Amino acid sequence: MLFLVAGVTPFDPRGRLDLGHLRAHVLWLAAQGVQGFVPTGSTGEMLYLTDREKEAVHRTVLDAARGLPVYPCIWDPSPATMAYLFDAARDNGATGVLVPPPLYYKVEQPLLVRWYQSVAQAADQPVLAYHNPTYFPTDVAEDTYLALREEGVLAGMKDSSQDRWRLERLAKADPGAVYGGGAGVLCDVHAIPQLAGYISALGNAWPSLCLRVFHGETQLREALADRASRVRAAGLFRAMKKRLGMGCRVPYVEPDEDAMQGIPPAEMP
Repeated sequence: MLFLVAGVTPFDPRGRLDLGHLRAHVLWLAAQGVQGFVPTGSTGEMLYLTDREKEAVHRTVLDAARGLPVYPCIWDPSPATMAYLFDAARDNGATGVLVPPPLYYKVEQPLLVRWYQSVAQAADQPVLAYHNPTYFPTDVAEDTYLALREEGVLAGMKDSSQDRWRLERLAKADPGAVYGGGAGVLCDVHAIPQLAGYISALGNAWPSLCLRVFHGETQLREALADRASRVRAAGLFRAMKKRLGMGCRVPYVEPDEDAMQGIPPAEMP
């Protein structure tokens, strides 16, 4: 079972990508024991990056990861842009790509099937679905996912439902293909050995804590839950970026110091 990090996207004071900081961050996380990366997903501000910025982030992470698994999220409103990001990810050596359902409007499951069929045909590389009911209006239903796996359309899925029982069902039905996500289930994933792994947001700033919980140190459950709750209240990835010394860019701003009370420093050396 692998421990991956859903990467944040750093910006400099002028709002430009800080690729040097990103590269150093990936190298540091790998040295802490992180086993792979998922850039430009929900934690990486996928909705607010241009196609060229996404490609630059993907290329930087892939280079710094030095052969570790990398699944760039290549979602974009434009099919042409998605095709460009598919090709760039493949050419730069991505393990596969992460693709959410269509965003904004909720679609029926038969339309979701057609969506992933068209995505897989265009991608020409392994595609992971992305189930995140907190932010996406369309769920990837269990039977839909398993049918797409049987058809060979999907290579797996990131499931951020934070529903342990759903994760257990999916992992048993499709061993080695489903990744858990969300701090609410990190304490449980060690007990679901059929999972492919876990994709962590908090691991950006506190990889050692998250890895210890991932490996079964359940006595840290309360500490992790408290950390997750405080980070969520302070702005999620914005709070982690502040602790990591990474800039924000409109429409986001850094949380103020009052909001950051109780959130410890990142584990950066």
